[in-house]
Amino acid sequence: MVGTDLETNNMDGSATTDGQHCNLRHVIDSIMNETSSSFATTLIQGSLKEGGERRNNNLEMSLAHEPMVSGTRESAVQKSCAASAMEWSIELEKGLRSSKPGAPVQAILQLGPHLEQWSRELESDEFGIAPNAVSGIVPGEVRLFANAILLRLAEAFRGGDKEIKVSVVKAFLTERKHQTGQKHRECKGLLSKERVANHLELLKRVRYVFQNGDSESKELALILLGCWAEFAHDNSQIRYLILSSLVSPDAHVAKAACFAAGCFSEISDDFALITMHMVYNMMSLSTVSLPVKLAAAQVIPKLRSTFENIYKAFQAGVQFVTNILDEDVLVAVISSLTELCSLSSLLAEIQVNFLISFLKRETTLHVQEAILRCLRFLLQKGLCQYPAEQLSSIAQQYNHNFTFD
Repeated sequence: MVGTDLETNNMDGSATTDGQHCNLRHVIDSIMNETSSSFATTLIQGSLKEGGERRNNNLEMSLAHEPMVSGTRESAVQKSCAASAMEWSIELEKGLRSSKPGAPVQAILQLGPHLEQWSRELESDEFGIAPNAVSGIVPGEVRLFANAILLRLAEAFRGGDKEIKVSVVKAFLTERKHQTGQKHRECKGLLSKERVANHLELLKRVRYVFQNGDSESKELALILLGCWAEFAHDNSQIRYLILSSLVSPDAHVAKAACFAAGCFSEISDDFALITMHMVYNMMSLSTVSLPVKLAAAQVIPKLRSTFENIYKAFQAGVQFVTNILDEDVLVAVISSLTELCSLSSLLAEIQVNFLISFLKRETTLHVQEAILRCLRFLLQKGLCQYPAEQLSSIAQQYNHNFTFD
């Protein structure tokens, strides 16, 4: 069973060797990379690589590339999640109580795809009352098992060692995949507040880890809170924890807070406005490190809870890039604004004209290439008012052999 001894040993870091610490750092960095938005992240990470600041990604811990359990997705589809809830709860408990090395981690990671499928099932019309009726399962009983599983995972995160904490985070990041392509505030999956009756108990356990843990534990706690944004976004204590962590002197904690703030901003209008002002301010300060500034830039595409917020974030971004001197931050904000504008055909048209006008300024080759990539991104999404031939002609004016096919 995951016990308090593990918690004591790992909170003070005394049981962690230098090699294990290095490997864990790589794993957490890998998790942070997985949480980022696709288009903006590609350009932003490219900036880090050119600046020589990107970390080595040759991970040695197997958790970084833990394979999905064979047959998990198929079995979840064949049998409704409601009918499997009790079985999953029992298997999780057995795994967490097992003394076999790696068994608790395996049990948690195996649950990740189940949670994802469960959320998809709850949001779809394909499954409803019928599977429960056929299986003889009472809906209230299913919710009881669901909350028991979530509480058990939260307790494992609170009392477990670092590997268990990482596995819990990875399981919920897997669950989060069901939100792809949706407006996050409209998600009604397993973690929607109306389904999580014991959400305060879950949050209390994660707050404990944040308040009593080391830097890595705080990072993992913040990432987990981001995954739980559906039921945590209006909790005042959690909101303060995330916002205050944005200005943490620990760069790793600040970056994790950027992820959590982005998740909350997708759902909460007022939180998004507060976050918008904070991230633009962070990127303008000389005292904030480049990795944190780039993480802050990746929050911008998530300021999308309403069109009003999207427009405000866009206006603030345009004003910001006209005054910024740091080339890496400039590329990061331009790419993030482009991804944000792709949510609105009106703003996308404005962004295209802005990018072309910005291209005509005295900019470096690196910035020019980033602008051209942004134009190609919008063109491929059908949001660019200019044909590919015209954009190619513009690129050639600046000696760029850039294709827009």
